[in-house]
Amino acid sequence: MSAPIRRRRDGRFTVKLDRNARVVLANLARQLPGALETRDPMVRRLFPPAYPEEKLADAEREYRELVDNALVNHHREALEVLIQTADAETLDESEFTAWLDAVEALRLVLGTRLDVTEGMEPPAPEDPRVAEYGLYEFLGELQYLMVEVLAADLPDEGRPEGGF
Repeated sequence: MSAPIRRRRDGRFTVKLDRNARVVLANLARQLPGALETRDPMVRRLFPPAYPEEKLADAEREYRELVDNALVNHHREALEVLIQTADAETLDESEFTAWLDAVEALRLVLGTRLDVTEGMEPPAPEDPRVAEYGLYEFLGELQYLMVEVLAADLPDEGRPEGGF
């Protein structure tokens, strides 16, 4: 069986996902822009502080004034590319990068919603969060596969043993 995501010789990327996965990705991508605009607490990980120390609150405020609109636009554009190309069998490099950015944003928001922590055990089957956690894991696996495809083009020196 061939890899679900691979770079072609012409530089494009082949993305083999089943129809349901594509529908879920597009639907999730449609939901996030509203939360970005309203600064819903679920999107806080998409806007990490540059100056987390309280004594630097003025510097953080200035930073937010400079970059927040650009971050919102970046996330919105990546999500829009994912929505527009959700059914595409191949993606060019800019579309692939937008997919990666959108998948990362979706995963971060879902992880925040689930309050995921390092070393967290998956919820029990009867836990109402089990479906969302499965989606979180799917996004993580997709993100991993995408990074692996990009990493294949990197030089071996400096690459961690065992891959990324």
